[in-house]
Amino acid sequence: MRHVLASLAFAALAACHSKAEVSTTPPPPAPAPAPAPAAEPAPPPAEEAEAEPVVNEEPKNLDIQKDVIRLKPGIKILFATDSDKLMPESSPILDEVASVMSQNEKIHIRVEGHTDNAGNKDHNQDLSTRRAAAVKAYLASKGVGDDRLDSLGCGQGTPIADNASEDGKAQNRRVEFVIIRKRHPRGQCELYKPGEHHHHHDRDAAK
Repeated sequence: MRHVLASLAFAALAACHSKAEVSTTPPPPAPAPAPAPAAEPAPPPAEEAEAEPVVNEEPKNLDIQKDVIRLKPGIKILFATDSDKLMPESSPILDEVASVMSQNEKIHIRVEGHTDNAGNKDHNQDLSTRRAAAVKAYLASKGVGDDRLDSLGCGQGTPIADNASEDGKAQNRRVEFVIIRKRHPRGQCELYKPGEHHHHHDRDAAK
């Protein structure tokens, strides 16, 4: 009888020990989750096309082209002699330029001033700079944002006619309205050749 009890006690103890071993064994680690696929880089935003200037009706004084705003033949921007003071006759012309700018809010222009070769070269450079700045200031006074306007004096270095004649000198005293483009920028104080839609014939008054 004692042997039977001892055997039962030993079996119960072994069973408890076996259960303890089972309960203390840690479960196997869960498999690591699969890495998420890498996100594809977003495509770059499409570059907006640079629009050509358009107007509601044909201006009286201007010839609007892709890269320049030209004055029509015989139209002149007038300044006082040897001065950057705009004459009243220039206002209707510049008002049309301001109107074109207001109808084309993404257009930027560079106002370039030019002179003939009479007198001192440095003086001519200064005069052309002041005249271009005066035109820019006038356009700004008409509501064109200053951030849409640049001005630059080109002096006597880019004539469009022969300075040997008075008519040639009058043609060389002029203001250019160059449309600034990011994709195809134009150089400063270039000679915009006729037929390439890059040449602007507006002229100011004699000094």
